[in-house]
Amino acid sequence: MCANVFSFLFVVMSTLPVSDTSAEQTDTDFGYIMVPDGIIDAEINGAGDIYILLPGLPHLRIYSNDGTVSEYDLSDVILPGGMCIDERWGWFVTGELTDMVYRYDNAGELTDSWDSRGLPGDICLSGLSVLYVSRTSGTVSSLDEPDDILVRLDGSCEGQLSASGREAVYSSENESLLFGNFTAPEPLSGTGIWTVAGEELLVLQDSCVLDGSGNILFRLPQCGEFSRICCSLNGNHCLLWSPGEGRILVLQ
Repeated sequence: MCANVFSFLFVVMSTLPVSDTSAEQTDTDFGYIMVPDGIIDAEINGAGDIYILLPGLPHLRIYSNDGTVSEYDLSDVILPGGMCIDERWGWFVTGELTDMVYRYDNAGELTDSWDSRGLPGDICLSGLSVLYVSRTSGTVSSLDEPDDILVRLDGSCEGQLSASGREAVYSSENESLLFGNFTAPEPLSGTGIWTVAGEELLVLQDSCVLDGSGNILFRLPQCGEFSRICCSLNGNHCLLWSPGEGRILVLQ
């Protein structure tokens, strides 16, 4: 999503009809949406459908842009660590207790699984590759090349992964790195949470969403209100949220 598109179209979603009584929208001037507490991960696709990964069954709830809600009991996943969606056919989920990465189709059926390096956390698609964080080894690895380590990390390794094309970003409060399959990791500013949006880099910093040059694209109502940011693959939608909470902000 290019910066000029952001400055022109960065409008807060004001309506998202939901039939599930556990999800109520509040503060519609700012596009807040309430979902069950304890969010582990959240993503949005190019159509504006919101995917919420939760600690208990159902692990996955999908709030479609047409107002319907779908629920999936991912019984193979005892404690989910992270999620990414593939708009072609389904989604990936990591399992912390089983040290596995699982692939599901759009019907919620398990289609494949892989061993990880241990305690897998966040996960993302980088081109045709699936990348994930291992908190046991403190690394980012690819499922395609399990013996190769793309990035070595410091700290808790509980940050977020995002990618577009061959570029990927790992970002936490204390460490942010830009890397690719054929490039060495490049440190990003230590302040804020970075993500990839189309061909652009964005950073959530205190009360603002900024582009990679530091220009303010959107100012949040409250400082430090959210600690995570993700964008749809086509760059048309953006989510702000925090782990463990039950509230998100949808921007389009």
